[in-house]
Amino acid sequence: MSEQKFVNTNTRSWQDLEQFPGTQIMPLAEPVPQGSIHRLRMKQGTVIPVHYHPCDEYVGLAE
Repeated sequence: MSEQKFVNTNTRSWQDLEQFPGTQIMPLAEPVPQGSIHRLRMKQGTVIPVHYHPCDEYVGLAE
């Protein structure tokens, strides 16, 4: 299993996700084959359609 390295978010900026208007993503760690760690910022009412990931996905909500 590859070791995941966290990134300095003070040197990164939010990136727009064009496929989901009003949604932005911030990587929190370098991706590895087992998955990635990131933070999403979404406008109220955003709907993410059913989709598949090759590994587990954990979601938390902060208002």
